[in-house]
Amino acid sequence: MPTIEGVHIAPNWTSAAGALEGILEFLGAPLPRHAIMGLTGHAWHTCLGTREGVVALPSGPHDLDWESMTANYARAGFTWERFLPADEVGASRTAAIEWAAARIDSGIPVIGFDFHLHEFSVVYGYDRPGEHFFVDNVLSEEVGPIALWRDWPSPIGKIELFAPGAPAEIDPAQVLGDAMHTALECFAGLDGPSDGQPRGTAALDVWAEALEGDAAVDRAGNSYTLAVLQGARLDGADFLGDLAEAIPDLQGPLEAARRALADETQALSQLITLFPFPSGGHGNVANIGLRRAAAMALRRAAAHERSAVASIGEALALFTGAG
Repeated sequence: MPTIEGVHIAPNWTSAAGALEGILEFLGAPLPRHAIMGLTGHAWHTCLGTREGVVALPSGPHDLDWESMTANYARAGFTWERFLPADEVGASRTAAIEWAAARIDSGIPVIGFDFHLHEFSVVYGYDRPGEHFFVDNVLSEEVGPIALWRDWPSPIGKIELFAPGAPAEIDPAQVLGDAMHTALECFAGLDGPSDGQPRGTAALDVWAEALEGDAAVDRAGNSYTLAVLQGARLDGADFLGDLAEAIPDLQGPLEAARRALADETQALSQLITLFPFPSGGHGNVANIGLRRAAAMALRRAAAHERSAVASIGEALALFTGAG
């Protein structure tokens, strides 16, 4: 029953980044939450979960650019590898279990998706006779650490595993330039598959249009997506503030971008008051007047985000030109 002691997920509405933060702490190379969020691109991600006419589904925050995660995570100081599943779920699960077990046997914790809920966990052990993993996630204190193999993935989940490797050789200038470029890609909605779901800043406009009309808005997903979005942008603002201090030549546009994201989070705070997690505001999502007020707040948030995009673009142009 191999287990790794002393590794835990860190508090974060973006659970993937929380798992990464916990593993970096375990590896003796901790980074602040906002640095992890900004370097990896999680601070800039937006996906408005949409399916069969229903918007703001809780799946949106975790509909990520899976293909880019290993490269983006390497900016935090370690190389990363991803388990690549086959088409057949049963065969993939068996292979994934062996993949994770091999790394845990070597003392390497793993980031895994869809254990207990559609979030990320730290996988720190396994039990072959019991046929389960030991995981740490936001539900572990309530339901315990055991995640049965037979229940993974859930019918609407997927197999995703990531593991750290050797320390990465970091060029600070390259990393910071790449982080700003990723921010622009995320805001442009390019950090995910072309599956028809609104992404990036444009997703805020679609969200507002849905609330202005009579579209079905998922109450739980609406409140959850708002909480994840505000937390991400708060960290993004802090990250840009650090960059502004670290790179005096870019202080003007980076500070402008930081202020714009801070203004965006203020606009979002009004929505979180209307639609608090986990209740979602009960009947508020069906109230026409409140929906219109929420739409107006989302449009203000989108305008602030576009200001941030323009300033980040200016900073990146100056940065690459100087290089």
